[in-house]
Amino acid sequence: MKMRMAIATFALVVGAFTLSACADKSGTVAKPTAAVTTTAEPTVTTPTITTPSVPATAEDLVGDWQNVKAQWTVHFKNDGTFVEDFEGHTDFRVGKYAINEGVITLTGDDGNADKGAVEGQSLAFNLGTLTRK
Repeated sequence: MKMRMAIATFALVVGAFTLSACADKSGTVAKPTAAVTTTAEPTVTTPTITTPSVPATAEDLVGDWQNVKAQWTVHFKNDGTFVEDFEGHTDFRVGKYAINEGVITLTGDDGNADKGAVEGQSLAFNLGTLTRK
């Protein structure tokens, strides 16, 4: 009789242990579920956001950029050259320009080089900030 009680007690302990392993954190027993198979990962699409073109290449600079307050205009040509108008003097300085990783270099025929930075839709130089005309 003692042996039967020991076996019954052992069976109850093992059963309780097994059921407790199936319980979630709230203490409820999880129900068996069918196996789930997936055949492919779901496709996630990201919406396209269009923003105004930020100058990143020499071609993006082509056109006229100005700072009205400084009376300064830079005409970027598609052949890599520029012409500056300054304080009422047209063709004040000419030279070549380049852009590399957001830094614009204006190298004038006078040997001087001015560096500026792309800041959003503007070109910031020591003399002032240019915006597209």
